[in-house]
Amino acid sequence: MLRGRHPRTSFRRGLRTGNGQRPLEAVAARRGKRLCGNACLSAADVAQALSAAAAPETWIAEFLAEARAQSYCHESDSVEETFLFSRMVHSLGTALPLWSNDAAVPVGVLLPRLSEALRRVDAAGAPGDPAPGDNTASSACRVPAGHGGSGLEPDPQASLAQWAAHLHALGFEHLRSRIVASGPQLSEPPINRLRGDELVWGQAPARVDFAGGWTDTPPFSLEQGGQVLNAAVQLKGQMPVQVFARAIPELLICCRSIDRATRLEIRSWEQLLDPGETHDEFALARGALALSGFAPVPEASWAAASLAETLKRFGGGLELTALAAIPKGSGLGTSSIMGAVYLATIFRVLGRQLSRNELFNAVLRLEQIMTTGGGWQDQVGGVIEGLKRISTPPGLIPATTIVPLCGDLVDPRRNGGQTMLYYTGITRLAKNILQQVVGRWLDRERETVATLHHIHRLVDDMNAAIADGDLSEFGRLIATAWQLNNRLDPNSTTPEIDLLLGRIERHLHGAKLLGAGGGGFLFLVCKSSADAERVRHILETDPPNPRARFFDYDVSPRGLTVTVC
Repeated sequence: MLRGRHPRTSFRRGLRTGNGQRPLEAVAARRGKRLCGNACLSAADVAQALSAAAAPETWIAEFLAEARAQSYCHESDSVEETFLFSRMVHSLGTALPLWSNDAAVPVGVLLPRLSEALRRVDAAGAPGDPAPGDNTASSACRVPAGHGGSGLEPDPQASLAQWAAHLHALGFEHLRSRIVASGPQLSEPPINRLRGDELVWGQAPARVDFAGGWTDTPPFSLEQGGQVLNAAVQLKGQMPVQVFARAIPELLICCRSIDRATRLEIRSWEQLLDPGETHDEFALARGALALSGFAPVPEASWAAASLAETLKRFGGGLELTALAAIPKGSGLGTSSIMGAVYLATIFRVLGRQLSRNELFNAVLRLEQIMTTGGGWQDQVGGVIEGLKRISTPPGLIPATTIVPLCGDLVDPRRNGGQTMLYYTGITRLAKNILQQVVGRWLDRERETVATLHHIHRLVDDMNAAIADGDLSEFGRLIATAWQLNNRLDPNSTTPEIDLLLGRIERHLHGAKLLGAGGGGFLFLVCKSSADAERVRHILETDPPNPRARFFDYDVSPRGLTVTVC
């Protein structure tokens, strides 16, 4: 909420004006920043305000003018103001189909005078637009190019649903660009600092999340602050995420994946900057290389004309070999942890060591570059050893506070094997659900807002249970965390998962799928060691699919390590 500007109020009770206007009329008169600047007003309220407007085309045109003004960010802007453009256009994109009963109808039919209204408002000048010569606005915050040149005006032939989807995409693109631009600009070209026969070996544990997941995800974590409780874990006594880097004589970048038995040679910037698909195993490597200085930086004095020229200055080519000894889509934070290991390893080749927060924030930016849009808890969970509580205050660049906790309660070697890690054999990509949950936060959907704040508070309760050594209470809170995840996203579970849990629930204090849910690993808290043996017997005798299996794990005493060999 924009503090000091709009009182916290409900839609029904707080929008009556002194002259007796009804709530909808009052909301219809509050457009743009004045409407979305109130944290209690949702996309549904925007839709109701639009329905109450006497001239919908003019209302939309003025709303978009306000949104465009918010796309210019200044150093003095609060975090809420920084992301207000994203919130406004995403909320309008959600509101439009709610306003019309037929989103398949072309915009030009539903809103025949919209183009005229947009031109009229544009001619008058959008409130808050930078004055000519104003250099304080960041170009990274401006409206991305799109329909109508401004990125906001629709094609009259496009359906209302298509325009709504375009507005949603603009909101996410602005959010991504703002986070990516928040990082430092590299001032030196990449130079190989290794001896000819040296290589760099980076390795890290996986992450098991217990409470607070989603509160680490932008923009919620940046606007409200986040807190999570998670643990770094070894699987079968090994660090499961590893990257090797070495210089090679050929002027190319060679990426290898041991677990997928694949190889990619990068010889041009086009290949390096190709975003690929989210499931492309080399997307992380390419993004990490770009953030490490191997991508073109036109404004730099050392900018090269080609990748070959950059590598010649670097001192040769580079080979990156990765191993992820974890099933894909596991929910153990593998992607973000692998991103952290890539970055730490590459920077060590360059003779640099990133601080913890520099590394965490670099991975956050990397996730935005890849459009997966994850938060900070996965990389912190894998980079930092043991069980810990992690929190960040509000702010565009998260500053983590990490409090180590005793891991005995969650380590099966110390709790009689009562906690278990079971791979369901079902995989799910987190990208779509991340966009859905983040979109509902941007829309200030009532239930999503309440659930995220409940998830945030749950960390305090779980922290107390761990301090008391109370495994049964810890298990009950794990069950609560799972219920909250399902409330936030009903697709977190599946009929197959529900059936699996139903077979063993009488033996459990609690259970939850890790990560975004929908598949991957289950974390189980059993009532006793005997109950744990019974659960193992049930699921090993009759697994839900051929891929499902138990993984031995322990809380890792080590986090990320980078060694020059």
